[in-house]
Amino acid sequence: MGWLLTILCHNSFDELGDGLINRLRLFFFIFLIFDVLLLFGNEKDTNANVVSTLRVEYYKYWNPYRRVLDLRGEPHEFYGQTYYMAIFNKDNRIKTVTKFGKDKKRKITYDIIWSRSGARSEYQVRFHENGNVSKLDPNLYSNQLSYMRSGWVAKFKSRSDGRPKEVSFSDSVGFEYFSYNFNYTVLKEDKLFSEVTESSYFDSEGIFVGRHLLFWKKGAFLKMIQYFNAENEIIETKEFNHDRNLEETIRVIKDKNGKELERKIIPYMPPDKYAYRYEWTGRDIIDRGLQDLQSLELALEFASRAEDALNKADEELQRAREALNEANERARTATKLMRKAEGQARDVELFKERMEKAKIEAQKAVEQLYDAEREAERARLEAASATATLDAIKKTKDIEDYAQDQAKEAKKEAKLARKEARKKARDAKRALQDSVLGTGPKSYLTLGYGQPFLIEETLEGHNAGITYSFSLGRRNLFKLDGKNIDVGLDINWFDFYSELEGQNFQTIGYFLTAQIDPRIAWSWVPSNLETGIKLGLGLVSPGYGLSLGGSTVFNLLPTPIIIGLTMQHNRVWGIIDETTNTHWTSIGLMFGVNLQDKIFEIFDIDLPDIFDIF
Repeated sequence: MGWLLTILCHNSFDELGDGLINRLRLFFFIFLIFDVLLLFGNEKDTNANVVSTLRVEYYKYWNPYRRVLDLRGEPHEFYGQTYYMAIFNKDNRIKTVTKFGKDKKRKITYDIIWSRSGARSEYQVRFHENGNVSKLDPNLYSNQLSYMRSGWVAKFKSRSDGRPKEVSFSDSVGFEYFSYNFNYTVLKEDKLFSEVTESSYFDSEGIFVGRHLLFWKKGAFLKMIQYFNAENEIIETKEFNHDRNLEETIRVIKDKNGKELERKIIPYMPPDKYAYRYEWTGRDIIDRGLQDLQSLELALEFASRAEDALNKADEELQRAREALNEANERARTATKLMRKAEGQARDVELFKERMEKAKIEAQKAVEQLYDAEREAERARLEAASATATLDAIKKTKDIEDYAQDQAKEAKKEAKLARKEARKKARDAKRALQDSVLGTGPKSYLTLGYGQPFLIEETLEGHNAGITYSFSLGRRNLFKLDGKNIDVGLDINWFDFYSELEGQNFQTIGYFLTAQIDPRIAWSWVPSNLETGIKLGLGLVSPGYGLSLGGSTVFNLLPTPIIIGLTMQHNRVWGIIDETTNTHWTSIGLMFGVNLQDKIFEIFDIDLPDIFDIF
């Protein structure tokens, strides 16, 4: 405004002397500077008042996928470095994160939008200067669609773990220039698992432009990037070879034919402290075969018991079959009665037709007075016929009700007979299992190993190794509510390795366990199969824990060897520090032997029968 007045004065008072014109120009210039300084001061005070109502902190590290800030400090401590200014809302959640460059200027700002519960969040990014989208992530985006201008906005849609699923880039008025889609999948090569991230990009009209694949191995190490054009033809490959000892990374660039174009040593690319860990190592499962039989007499005894049990089961099944045949015969009789009742019901329709004819004949009798007596006699005969037909209808209804009652009774008896037959079949199956496996106490020794999965987030950053377990116990030690209870001791080796100081979790756990056999007696279940549901409590150095699991064990009869599948859920407290509370689930194999009463015979121990109290 001051410049405009100066120009007007110059044009209007051109005839004035040069000295007067210069004084007027100086006056308006000073007035303009004072106005700008006053406006800037008011705006600065307003911004300061807004910021002062919220908590502001400064950090060296920011991970937008996990919404994590780290390495807190003050702005003067980050002189000559990149740092982040974080503003928190009234619920102590991150509201905005602004990235400042080495020149102390704003580069980009992350606006975080939280759900009401605070469990989920989305975000968008505002750019404060021209540049490349690789500022957000150096690997996820392509040079084909990457240029950004000041004022543009990137809107993200995230997966449940925080990683981006979709992102669109638009200007301040909402026009979209290009977008990206991301997919994550697991790839298996030579028993090694790694994750592949697919980044696909589209122009402003949604037309597919190209894509590239990122291969992650050994935790969060980037192994290779492959670039493809719109026709899905590979155009370039980048390979990264990481050397931990030399702390260097070699980048190799190849063309579409696999010819090497460049090999260069670049700064070492270690995995981010908060990066997602993708890889785990598979192990071969060794299936040990049957061993030679040691006792021919034992084999013959088991064979004899099995034959007797099968004969008894055949007799029970024959009785059940006879009961089922009798029920089916009753059902057929009921069906015949129902059909007969349906036939008699059709006679009712015939009666209705006759009544209509009677009405017509009665009308004719009224019209023909000279033959009234004859027509009246005919009417009486028709009335008598109607009375007889009504009696027939009542009898038909009674027969129908009786047939329905008989059918319901026969159906009910058939259900009871089938239920009883199935119960007897299950009892015969349990008798066969008892004859094969025995019902008395027996000792057992097992050795197993398993692979952890469904690991709680406290241990997600650790390398999950194989869990080994050794179990010693007594089967059928006592009964509870008519069910056999096994009691034993489990010794477990847990292996969750971490390179971070104070976070390593490799220790031994001791659990006192109790196990119950639900005695599954379905017809298709093998007789040498035992199942168990086990609960354990004990110490996990330096804390404590509990376990809940199940097992399916095959007795390789007539040998004492057993082999089985196990699944166990472990929950522990205080294993890393006093506040640690985590859990995981493992699945694996176990091998062992049933020692019958050999251990107690060696020590000449005679256990009193005091546990069978329920």
